[in-house]
Amino acid sequence: MKKYISLLWAALLLMVSCKTTVPERSFSIGKGGGFTGKYDEYLVKSTGEVLNISNKQTPTHFIQLGKDQIKAIFQGLEKLNIAKMNFSHPGNITSYIRCDINNKTYEIKWGDTKNVPPQMVQDFFNSTWSLIRPK
Repeated sequence: MKKYISLLWAALLLMVSCKTTVPERSFSIGKGGGFTGKYDEYLVKSTGEVLNISNKQTPTHFIQLGKDQIKAIFQGLEKLNIAKMNFSHPGNITSYIRCDINNKTYEIKWGDTKNVPPQMVQDFFNSTWSLIRPK
């Protein structure tokens, strides 16, 4: 009987000590162009960390988002289903959302006034942008 109890405790300790890790996900979001060609670009990580990647050589920590905020952002990103969307209509000032899925890069970009993206893309961009870049 003692042997079974010892085995049960060992199994319980093993289960408690095993930690499931979720792979970190990220996407980039940005807008810019125009006369200067300058872009404001950010890398949003599933950990809540947001990096300013406007200067490609030296990404810098920009802001830390809360767990609820980052959860809502990534749920919204999944709903967009960027991998199935084909929308590339840059303009003078271009906005974009870019993510890597299974080692392949997908991007939605828009700025051409004659070709506006679906409303859900605009809503996602605007809500995410306002969290990253509050006025």
